[in-house]
Amino acid sequence: MEMLKGFLFAWLIAFSLATIAVAQNDPSGFINIDCGIPAGSNYTDIITELPYTSDVGYVSGGVDSKISSIYEPNSPQRQFLTVKSFPLGTKNCYTLTPNEGKFGKYLIRASFLYGDYDGNAQLPNFDLYIGGDYWDTVTISNASTVIMKEIIHTPSTDSISVCLVKIDTTTPFISALELRPLNTTIYPTLSKSLKLFVRLNLGSLTNQYIRYGYDAYDRVWLPYYFEKMIIVNTTQEVLENSYRVPSAVMSTALTPDPLTTTDNSVSFNWIADSTRDRYYIYLHFAEVVELLVTQTRQFNIYINDNLFYGPMYPIYLSTATVYTVSPIYGADQYTVVINKTATSTLPPLLNAFEIYKEI
Repeated sequence: MEMLKGFLFAWLIAFSLATIAVAQNDPSGFINIDCGIPAGSNYTDIITELPYTSDVGYVSGGVDSKISSIYEPNSPQRQFLTVKSFPLGTKNCYTLTPNEGKFGKYLIRASFLYGDYDGNAQLPNFDLYIGGDYWDTVTISNASTVIMKEIIHTPSTDSISVCLVKIDTTTPFISALELRPLNTTIYPTLSKSLKLFVRLNLGSLTNQYIRYGYDAYDRVWLPYYFEKMIIVNTTQEVLENSYRVPSAVMSTALTPDPLTTTDNSVSFNWIADSTRDRYYIYLHFAEVVELLVTQTRQFNIYINDNLFYGPMYPIYLSTATVYTVSPIYGADQYTVVINKTATSTLPPLLNAFEIYKEI
């Protein structure tokens, strides 16, 4: 069983791997802010081919700085070469005004690379708020590591405030702030905000991150592998559903390796910070093997030994998403097990999954 650890997204991303991104989707409605570049500056990112602009007009005050030249080689993209810091005031807020206003649902990502921009070699620690709600704490533990905080947010007003809040003697800062409109029917929740816990692309053949333009919503998919699993894949296009998980993610999957295990299941678990934490799970499946007429792949999905969904029959080259319609909570630890049914001739597979937590 795979324990998910170190993935509180808070993505601690070293970005030693390349990123797959080929612009082929409509980015209308995207807000792309490079924090700390001069007023009036703009450029096109060479990886995503998205246009980035200065944060002037989105925030008041703050100090623009460049990261130390020592850390520039660690910067995976241009927006991590500069920062906006806020030495004055306890709370400093960016104001985003998306086209769809309060009628939309949005993915918002705040990114941070310290890079000793102030020459103090003092790793910052500060809070992040969305509107008046606590989102997360940004704890910089390495000057060369990118941290990303991501949230799916449904606002109650036409503007959205993203605030950096000072909590000790260190200074809050930010490298980039991004907003992506989502289909309002996906990621249903009883809460107005879900922060990302983990998003994994299982069985990647390239070991690279996948984002826009493969992913229409610019979600960042982290490559990941489970022990005692093998990769199954297809070179053909896998059809998207409303969640629009890209074919580049869905074309690979993990399934039990018959040479190393007799366990006909795919499983993973994680430890909750608190029994009060409320999680939503999204499991993405597609059959990537053209089965013989004598073969079947059928499985049941359990959460903490309770049947959650099944039997499930993944469809060849077509994405299906199974998700919790209400949060799971009340446990110290959560275990998801995908078991082969008695009548199935093949073990289960899993292409990708996401876990979010209510703020």
